[in-house]
Amino acid sequence: MNRQSLLLTAHKGVDLHAATALRVMRDRLEGGSALRALYRCELHVFRVDAADGGGRTMDQVLDTGRYFNPNKHHYGHFEGPVVPALFGESGHGSVLAPDWQGRTVASDLDTDPKELYDHLLGGPPAAGGCCCDLVAFARGQESSLVSGVLWRLVLEADAGQAAGLGEKLAVARGRKQGLLINPHMEDWLVAVR
Repeated sequence: MNRQSLLLTAHKGVDLHAATALRVMRDRLEGGSALRALYRCELHVFRVDAADGGGRTMDQVLDTGRYFNPNKHHYGHFEGPVVPALFGESGHGSVLAPDWQGRTVASDLDTDPKELYDHLLGGPPAAGGCCCDLVAFARGQESSLVSGVLWRLVLEADAGQAAGLGEKLAVARGRKQGLLINPHMEDWLVAVR
């Protein structure tokens, strides 16, 4: 049985990439007025085959310094079943289950494990809002490691509208549509929370 080990890292301070993108999206894109907040995490998903003993532990991965800098990042480690769309199946806008990340294993934050995923992504939306989480990753990563970006768009929309509006704001399709994902080079997955 295969499983995946997910590492999310989020900036401790202001994430300038997200802050700049938020401003551009609100001011220049169609539907941008519904965007209340934008958050970003670096994402690394390790596919672990139980038959081979699982490879390196997450502590060993964190110690390499390649995926996590304790001076500027917080991290969350999650484990769960493999998300096939991350590892070779078409992920072009596929829908993820809201709990796709799996169970919380560890973090440097003193947060309730059930709330860690949301905490890394700015917290749950305020009343009247909805979150659209988009996992973006380069197409053709054919290994046991997939790296990318997890964007959280906090929208003033209901759950039925959030996925469509989130993709419209994120996936670059024209001058006034999309900013975060290049559909010619990247795949993306969507979860509405």
